[in-house]
Amino acid sequence: MRNMERRESEIERDPETGRELERHRAVTGEPTAPVGSSSVVSTVNPGRRAMDLVYLAFGVIDGLLVVRLVLKLLGANTTAAFTQWVYNASGFFLAPFHNLLPTIGNNNSVLEMSVVVAILVYALIGWGLARLMAIIFFRDVTVARRGFF
Repeated sequence: MRNMERRESEIERDPETGRELERHRAVTGEPTAPVGSSSVVSTVNPGRRAMDLVYLAFGVIDGLLVVRLVLKLLGANTTAAFTQWVYNASGFFLAPFHNLLPTIGNNNSVLEMSVVVAILVYALIGWGLARLMAIIFFRDVTVARRGFF
């Protein structure tokens, strides 16, 4: 029998940065039986998913308000179904800011300053909640599983 070369991998966590490091090495020696299982290591962070959900929710709200702002600026037809849907859906989120600041423009094109303030406030609330989720839920959970070939 001849000597065989095999490769070994090892995953470690750097204590300073928290990053996973994968090390490979080739080992020569006596022939061995094939390995029946392997270890897969992954890092799951529950805080990341919570942050992503907060960013998604407030991103949708801000997106809806931006579409409303653009439709008002361009003087969109108010009898169109899409325009009515956007105005109705964004009206709920705009309610706390209704008539906060005056509107600027003429009969066709209007800049609602209240919408601009609402976009900024919802962006700040979303950022604050996401940071709160990071503080509460961020921890590294390492999962190791065994699988057979």
